[in-house]
Amino acid sequence: MLKNFFLLLFVIFLSACSSGILYQENPTLDTVDFSQGYRLEQALNRDLDGDLIIVLFSGGGTRAAAFGYGVLEELASMQYRGRNVLEQIDLVYGISGGSVLAAYFALNGTRVIPSFEENFLSKNFQKLLIDEVFSWANLPRLSSPQFGRGDLLQEQFNRALFNGAKFRDLSKFPRKPFAVISATDMASGEKVNFIQDFFDALCLDLDQMEISRAVAASSAVPLVFAPLTLNNNGGNCGFLYAKQQHLANSDIFSNTRQNSLVNNNEQVITQQEAKQALEALSNSQKHPYLHLIDGGIADNLGLLGIIELYDLLGKELVNNNLVHRYKRIIVISVNAQNKMNSDFDQSANIPSWTAVANSVINVPIDRNSQNTVRRFRELTHSWNQNNDIPLHFVSISLADLNDEKLRERVLNISTSFYLPQDDIYALKTAAKILIRNSKELKEALKE
Repeated sequence: MLKNFFLLLFVIFLSACSSGILYQENPTLDTVDFSQGYRLEQALNRDLDGDLIIVLFSGGGTRAAAFGYGVLEELASMQYRGRNVLEQIDLVYGISGGSVLAAYFALNGTRVIPSFEENFLSKNFQKLLIDEVFSWANLPRLSSPQFGRGDLLQEQFNRALFNGAKFRDLSKFPRKPFAVISATDMASGEKVNFIQDFFDALCLDLDQMEISRAVAASSAVPLVFAPLTLNNNGGNCGFLYAKQQHLANSDIFSNTRQNSLVNNNEQVITQQEAKQALEALSNSQKHPYLHLIDGGIADNLGLLGIIELYDLLGKELVNNNLVHRYKRIIVISVNAQNKMNSDFDQSANIPSWTAVANSVINVPIDRNSQNTVRRFRELTHSWNQNNDIPLHFVSISLADLNDEKLRERVLNISTSFYLPQDDIYALKTAAKILIRNSKELKEALKE
């Protein structure tokens, strides 16, 4: 009893010490400069080879990272126009577990092979993280209301992969792929993209943020990890005015195209809704902080972001902006979605809390992903009917494996931050088979 009393006193003492551990705000912007920062336009303006190759890595923890890594390994062995395909990837999207690979690939380029496997896949990242969560040394910090398990996840990503690198470091290597990492704002459900184009609305300087924080936010599965906080300075840098001036001076927004856009009522409604959502999110007086959770909640494949951009700008603006830049567009969706066997529907017993949590999170994500793929195929068909530049959509999904035994094996690999080596090998093997057998990819890479 005396021992428990002193333990309680010790915990109270540590909690008191934690009062000084406060959230460190991201540096703010006084004005918006569209020529500075980590912007998507950097990727689109690169005149490398006339082809725009986009790879999207879905959520799914280490399963997604291992499957995506296997895809990159196989693309590195494939030749296209005298170079391997890995070297020619221009843009990568990363969601949740896929964001770990996407960000590391953007930072390290083709050195992602074999260093990502050595530094992440071959290690028990989950055990390292659990050790930190239950470490007595971290108790003072974890008892603070402004520091949580999501922040510990960021620290572990730094130790394993990113070494404190910031987004400004990604701007220094223009030959490496541009990465779009996505998380979800817990209050609004809106997608938060870690690119300066989005951070302009928040009047924040993304260059000063650690890459590991974006990856941790994208990977912050609800209930497992605490949300990661992002301060909001929106409304204090003249963003909306600067945006209007920038668009008015842009070649892609000529008067003719603007007039044709206004005549499309659905397009106008889409623009208005997007503007209202952005204005609401960037209202720092009403929303001084954003709390970010798993990016897969809003869009687990990354494809929805492309569809929304197409819907927002309209096919004429998108087409005219890309026609003079590229000869071919290739979009490769790497979908590590699993479908684990369950037996709770075989009994009248109330399902366990883990089964309920999995259903609440995964069932909506799975259904939304199916609808997103369907919509993107429709977009691809419409594009190719109305444009001379071909758009190739390549779907690489675990569910499409023909090998029944291997498919059953990989679809039942859980979502976690550690997998045994035989699971890693199975996922890499699945990636190799799917890439080699993909008719869509073969058609896309025809010279």
